[in-house]
Amino acid sequence: MSAPDFYFAVNAIARHIHDEYGKDVLIDYWQNLGMEYYRERSARWAEGGAPLLAEDWQTYFLNEPNAQVAVAVEGKSVVLDISVCPAIKHLRDSKREILDCFCEHCDHTCGAMASAAGYRFEREGGMGSCVQRFIPITHEAKGVG
Repeated sequence: MSAPDFYFAVNAIARHIHDEYGKDVLIDYWQNLGMEYYRERSARWAEGGAPLLAEDWQTYFLNEPNAQVAVAVEGKSVVLDISVCPAIKHLRDSKREILDCFCEHCDHTCGAMASAAGYRFEREGGMGSCVQRFIPITHEAKGVG
């Protein structure tokens, strides 16, 4: 089971890095988190493809209190329709000030994870609900013909 109060730490750390060192350093932190900390998870996604990636996110969100997320495989892509983000909900319910760029952690952390697994990451929306997509990078998109 997840510990939702961890979101307090995530928000506070992001705010501290942002305010003390700037947004570029925060983005670098998030990207490195995706590349280094989640390296093995990305490797599993690369090996298992969209079905494993979808199963991984389904399991993840089942353990996040108050999350309302539909995970779907669409062809070789995976779509997360997050109608209630557990982090934003917990921070709001706890009357915490949320860093304006908080949702960008998904762009940069998940983006780095996706890239390592052969996908690109897209997000629409934020601050409580969004749609996230993991789309396979084709050889054509990589410049290989």
